[in-house]
Amino acid sequence: MSNYAGTVHAVYPDAVYLDTSIGMLAILTNAHCLAPFSAVVPSTKALTRYEIEEGQQVLLGNERIEIPEAEFTVDLSQATDYDLSLDSIRAVFLPNDYDIRLRHILRAIETNAKEDDLGPIVTDAKPNEYSETLKPLLPRLHAAFREQDPAECREAASAIAGIGAGLIPSADRLLCGYMAGYAALSAALGRSFNRVLEMTRELAGTSAAHTTELSGAFLLQSGEGLVSEDLFILLRNTLSDAAYSTLIASANRIAALPLGGGADLLVGVYLSLSMLYSEAPVN
Repeated sequence: MSNYAGTVHAVYPDAVYLDTSIGMLAILTNAHCLAPFSAVVPSTKALTRYEIEEGQQVLLGNERIEIPEAEFTVDLSQATDYDLSLDSIRAVFLPNDYDIRLRHILRAIETNAKEDDLGPIVTDAKPNEYSETLKPLLPRLHAAFREQDPAECREAASAIAGIGAGLIPSADRLLCGYMAGYAALSAALGRSFNRVLEMTRELAGTSAAHTTELSGAFLLQSGEGLVSEDLFILLRNTLSDAAYSTLIASANRIAALPLGGGADLLVGVYLSLSMLYSEAPVN
């Protein structure tokens, strides 16, 4: 960290998002796992009780995050650093039981299904408004990635992004999971990370322009191959010989996130891992 400034973008009981010149940063409580550009801090009370408000100035520097108006400071001098880039994922490969591992992810989606999530895209659950809207749009996305066609990727992304409710719409979570699955699968198949980024950056850049500012920030991080700690672990467990119990636990942890959206993320992961598989490495 150097000396940067920004503003408070949004405040929630378990997360504060900071809009800065180096991107959207987050202060998270331990209700979350670690995410890209974030710090997880122990807190005995909700972050909304610290008098933090949207628009307040944020100062970054000297291993500290400060919100002076709220008299709120996070000391990062003793923090542990984690690399959440899928460029750093190691010892991944296509296991002989790949199909079984994908079924465990699918089962986690089914087990933790909610009425308004995107599970019906990949399960037999009753469709809802968002799953019905998105499902016919996905074949174009799959084709664009199979053919490595940036123009088609942009068209597919512009049609999909932003579908759903809230500051982080369901479709955007799906796209984040899709990019993560594609990047991890590519690592297992021996594709170069730079080649992967050519497609994910196209998808992320176009998607970010068609959704909310906060969701767009998450999409851009995903386009750089950055994922949450839980998702990193899930992908590593899927593309290895990790015990099924470990894989199932990591899938259920994401699908059952108390803050919501985990099933939509897993739908994206499942789609890319199942639809973009090819035994032939592309360098």
